[in-house]
Amino acid sequence: MIVSTAPLRLLTAAAAGAVTLSLLAACTPQPEPTPTKTALFETEEEAFAAAEKTYREYIKALDSVSFSDPGSFEPALAYTTGEVRSTDKEFLSEMHANGYSQTGKTAVVWFRGTKYAADDALIQAEACLDQADLDIKDASGSSVVPADRPDQYVLALQFEVSEDSVLLANSTPREGESCAS
Repeated sequence: MIVSTAPLRLLTAAAAGAVTLSLLAACTPQPEPTPTKTALFETEEEAFAAAEKTYREYIKALDSVSFSDPGSFEPALAYTTGEVRSTDKEFLSEMHANGYSQTGKTAVVWFRGTKYAADDALIQAEACLDQADLDIKDASGSSVVPADRPDQYVLALQFEVSEDSVLLANSTPREGESCAS
């Protein structure tokens, strides 16, 4: 009796193929797991403290700007991104082009964090600025600050958080709000 070995060879080949595939799969490097986004700050309080530090340093750097020296702009711009950065660049360049100068300082009366969205890497806050001591003068030494400019005003602020920085991204005056509230 002649027994066909074809089914046996087919079964043996299939088994060998399965073993080969499993060995290859074991040797194939697995894709790197996608890192999960981890929050830069453990708590809202830490996020708000970092945003406040950034904002106070930004205001300090702005007070140190000399409109006659564009090289002095960069320390202030280093605390900004997005809309604030482009608006500040435009403003500072205009002050330089017009030959303006500034005297006095801006004070941060208070700063309050309002929201930390770790998943979106955003911090929202509000601050009260006092610019009663700040003046901007033209080349002849005359003030160009409008007479009706309020000494103090409230700003809504937004900061973008990255792995190594917290940068001011948006600053919007809050109409009708006083610093006392």
